[in-house]
Amino acid sequence: MADRDVLVKSMEHDKEEWTKDARVGYISLEDHLSDIEDLRKENEAEKSQLRSELDEERRLRMAAEARIKELEEAALKSEEAHKEELANFNEVQEMAEKAKANEIDMMSIVKVIQNRLFNHNSDRMRFLNSQLDIDDETVREQGFEAILQSISQDADRELNGNDDSIDKAQGQDNTENNDKAPKVKLPTPKKKDKKDKKPRGRYTFSAEVLKSFGVDTSNLPEGAKAILRKGKKDEWTIQLFYYSPAKVYTKVYKIGRFNVKGQDPMSSKKPQSIVENNPLMPSFSRFYFESKFAYNLSEENVIRMLESMKCHFPQSTLNKYIHQIMDYLRTRLEALMLEVIRSCNFVQNDETRILVRSRKSKEDNFKYNTEYIHAALSLEKKLVVMLYKEGSRSHEIPEEKIFKGSMIECFTADRAPLYVALEKDLEEYYLQRQACWQHARHYLVDAFVSDHRVLVLIQLINALFLIEREAKARNYSPERRHRFRLDYSASIVGKIMSLLKKMRAEKNKYGALVMRAVNYILDDEEAFKKFLHDGRIEMHNNAVESVFRHIAMGRRCWLNSGSHDAAQNIAFMYSLYESCKMNNIDFGEYVEDILTRMMNGDDDYRSMIPCYYTPGKKQEKKVA
Repeated sequence: MADRDVLVKSMEHDKEEWTKDARVGYISLEDHLSDIEDLRKENEAEKSQLRSELDEERRLRMAAEARIKELEEAALKSEEAHKEELANFNEVQEMAEKAKANEIDMMSIVKVIQNRLFNHNSDRMRFLNSQLDIDDETVREQGFEAILQSISQDADRELNGNDDSIDKAQGQDNTENNDKAPKVKLPTPKKKDKKDKKPRGRYTFSAEVLKSFGVDTSNLPEGAKAILRKGKKDEWTIQLFYYSPAKVYTKVYKIGRFNVKGQDPMSSKKPQSIVENNPLMPSFSRFYFESKFAYNLSEENVIRMLESMKCHFPQSTLNKYIHQIMDYLRTRLEALMLEVIRSCNFVQNDETRILVRSRKSKEDNFKYNTEYIHAALSLEKKLVVMLYKEGSRSHEIPEEKIFKGSMIECFTADRAPLYVALEKDLEEYYLQRQACWQHARHYLVDAFVSDHRVLVLIQLINALFLIEREAKARNYSPERRHRFRLDYSASIVGKIMSLLKKMRAEKNKYGALVMRAVNYILDDEEAFKKFLHDGRIEMHNNAVESVFRHIAMGRRCWLNSGSHDAAQNIAFMYSLYESCKMNNIDFGEYVEDILTRMMNGDDDYRSMIPCYYTPGKKQEKKVA
């Protein structure tokens, strides 16, 4: 019993101890849990703070990226806006580098450019470009010989060094020097008295009269009588102008297939056309060629015109059909036109540029390159031929196609390297070249902008042009014009050469632009004198330069060619167009007529060359 009580007490004691220990442990656990909770809260706070900092950093990064994108777009827009200015700046920089390399005053170049851009219609430029018109009042008053004598005396004073008005300073263009320079003596037309003015015609306009109407008295009361003046009824006419829109139409032909006994199936007869499977007739071809070559319209504008006439052509299809017809004409007429040029004794030559889609080798990509068209013109035959051969500017093209083995004795051209090389290669044929005085004058006009001392030379060259116009006005034969040149032009040419040699001897007194003009003429002195030996030789190649006007206009706005073959056709069509102008032939009527003749089987192609052309009757309607 006693042992049991001891055991019970021991157990109670142990229980108390355990309870005590449990209570202590519980309190310790609560403290531990409380610490853990505090740590969790601290971690949550720190995590929230880090999340806020991360969100802020992300927001700042996105704002920075948006700002960078905005700046890049602004820079791109600014670059596009100033792209043209940058291109102009690069050109100016390149020009400045070239000027520095050639020791040319940059301001002189700028003045030359400004002069060409803004002064081409001024009185001074007209004077410098030889506008000594023989119909001008001043020229008529002084007389032809008095004008030449005055210019010749100015040259004599310059040669003798007695003209105190000429600036002795070196070729610098400043106000002081220009004030001392000789002033341009502009011809001043005589003012006409108002009483001398002739009244203008009452009707200075006209058009084809489609229908005429008599006097309509429907608005008059019954019994009205016509008024008589000097025995005639008091009547007059009123013209009203109308416009009839052009139109394009088609004619539809049915073609049937038939079985023929003992033969393969056959088709019924097809209507005649210029080129097989080409639907364009001569009248439509006329419309296109007139629009493009005579009126300088782009193909896009031609298509718009067709659409306004309810005619729809895909551009590529129309282009293919048109080039087939151009090629058809070229293969039949170009060789004959070249034959006529080669039979002439004197021609004018030049070349111009055209944009052609081409590539230098098979590895290169296609792009539009500047290529060259060569031209030869005969004033005797009133014919011009333009040649294109893969855009080459080589002298071998005119040499082989035009000069070699021909009857040509002399040609007028500028001093381009290809013509110098051509003359050298054909020495065995005794071919001679007349240098162009118009190009010489251009060099002097450029030099005049920075140095007015070259004015006397410009006046002398203007006198040469005046002599040529006077001979033309008097309708002189080549023999009489030759004597006329010996009487007047020979002495002036001699004075020009003497002045130039004097300037070359004193080259330190002149600028680079002046010496460029001096050397251009003196280095080719003999070629500049060729026109004094024969009255058939022209002293300039202005005629062949002018035939490139339409090509130059097109080159600036729309004219380009998609291939070498297309460029060859375009060059030929301009040959036809300019030859028609020289012969006063309507280009549209000419093209329609010769295409109709060819379509009807006429193979007398020589009679279709513009210089031998005689208009024929239109037959397209009968054929259609």
